[in-house]
Amino acid sequence: MLRRIENLKDNAARFAQHCVKQGSISAMVASAQNGIDYNACERWGLTGEEWQDAIFAALEEFRDRR
Repeated sequence: MLRRIENLKDNAARFAQHCVKQGSISAMVASAQNGIDYNACERWGLTGEEWQDAIFAALEEFRDRR
């Protein structure tokens, strides 16, 4: 199930918003393909699952902007 940014909790929502503001759709696709970035997880205080949810929520946000 894909989650929307507004449905994410605290750090995951902030990370997803950061991805949308600072990233691009191609960067988000690459992140999703490359797997969990454990360095980002540590920096943002996320679990691997939260990181994935945030990346896919950011992708949804980009998709909705088209």
